[in-house]
Amino acid sequence: MIGFMLFMMLTLFLTVFSSPDEHTAREFYTGDRTLPAWKSAMALAGSFTSTALLLTVTGVVATAGFDGITTATSMFLSLGVLLLLARPIQLSGACTLGELLSLRVPGTAPRIAAAVATLAMAGPFLVVQLTAAGNITASLLGFTGIGVQKICTVLIGCLVVVCGLLSGAKGLTSVQVMAVTVIGTAIFVMCAYAVRAFHGDVDTLIGAAAQGSAHPGRYLSPGGTIGIGSSSRLDFAGGQLALVLGSACMPHVLSRVYAMKDPATARRSIRYAAGIVAVLCAASVLLGFTAAARIGTREIFSGQAHSDGALMLLARSLTGGTGNGFGELMFAAVACALFLSILSVVGGTTLAAAGALARDSYPYVARHKRSGPSDEVFTARIAVALFGALGIATAVFLQGHSVGFLAQLATTVAASSVTPALLYTFRWRRFNRTGLLWAVYGGTTLPIGLYLFSTAVSGSPTALIPTADFAWFGQSSPAMVSVPGAFLLGWVGSLVGRRRGGRTQAPEEDPLAVDALLLTGRPLASRAVTPQNPSTPLPGMHRPL
Repeated sequence: MIGFMLFMMLTLFLTVFSSPDEHTAREFYTGDRTLPAWKSAMALAGSFTSTALLLTVTGVVATAGFDGITTATSMFLSLGVLLLLARPIQLSGACTLGELLSLRVPGTAPRIAAAVATLAMAGPFLVVQLTAAGNITASLLGFTGIGVQKICTVLIGCLVVVCGLLSGAKGLTSVQVMAVTVIGTAIFVMCAYAVRAFHGDVDTLIGAAAQGSAHPGRYLSPGGTIGIGSSSRLDFAGGQLALVLGSACMPHVLSRVYAMKDPATARRSIRYAAGIVAVLCAASVLLGFTAAARIGTREIFSGQAHSDGALMLLARSLTGGTGNGFGELMFAAVACALFLSILSVVGGTTLAAAGALARDSYPYVARHKRSGPSDEVFTARIAVALFGALGIATAVFLQGHSVGFLAQLATTVAASSVTPALLYTFRWRRFNRTGLLWAVYGGTTLPIGLYLFSTAVSGSPTALIPTADFAWFGQSSPAMVSVPGAFLLGWVGSLVGRRRGGRTQAPEEDPLAVDALLLTGRPLASRAVTPQNPSTPLPGMHRPL
């Protein structure tokens, strides 16, 4: 515990003092845009590596086998979607989702829609990360009670929020680089012990893992976590679709693309980050096999309804157990790695939410004009504090409940709202204001509404409210409904918008802006930050393109 606290204090010290004394608004949201490709790649990998990758994937592989491998693969494949969108995102000069969506359709409405979608993604994801932080810290202290977990959630949450409040994105970049370094080192050491424990015989390891899993007969067959029926297979496929399309479009991941200095650097950085994430995914699968073989499903599920504790249990088991000093050191090292992961993800999520509130909402709703740079940074700091306080309060209230589905909810909202909006914005010239609003609002409300009436919230022993049953939606993941529905809403809305306006676009729409961006590669930073005159054409460009 002393080692963990010293490491945490050192990390927060470096985070705060690596940031500049004064921030511009862009620096506060995105940080330094002069980083080389390798450093941007490490920061992106640190932002992408959340507890969902480290804890959930390891636990699902340990208990269900093939489904965990599929989940790890889906998370890796999502970086392909980010690679597809990297060039236009970086050329846009944007630093919030609202500025991205207002490229083709300038005005207030797209920014408000983007802010709603950002908060709908960032809020649930923040709660999951803070809950995991409380559980890990309480476990490090040797306690399992809900009261201690709530206290730890408040303490860690306050430290993380204060860190983001003082440092901004530039200080957070140092944490993300440090996070992927520490996580990679700890995971490498654990993998070395895992291989050594089975003398390098992978077949023996997988056979032992199958015997220790929940379903030994079909450990390497699909359906271990959800059953083997056709509806269950469809449900699982929906979850993987949400991971592939949504993980790359989460606000804290897109923020790393905003911070890259040019399209070539962005593409190189994403390719390097994909290599790092691929190694971490493969290591999580190996550690999941080892956890099933060394610990077993019965002990992993002991006292809890999920398998996220498999990695922490394995850290002690591999190095001699709780009575061994090196085992305690390894346990503390894994806890430090997870703390860094939570700090980087929570910090990025909080800053993205602050950008949605301070840059996309407040100037247009409260004051109807853009504030000055210093006023915007001040407003962003207030937004960080308010959003963080609300997230901490919600995490404390839900501590002890099954909140793992909130991470799935966040990625499903990203897959259903952000991905269709960005693909249509950059790839379909006829996409207009009505289609954008229908896609974003529909893609946000559909998954939230379906999740409220799914078995993830009620109607099952592992639900958020296990004593109630109002689940009329039979699947635990609504992505197979919400993602196609959002694409359909964007298409139908664009048709309706054109029919209403005839051949003339609405005054605030400028469909040639994105075409100029894609054809000429001209950065649109000047246009992205001047909402007072949204119909002004690009510098050097004329409407008859």
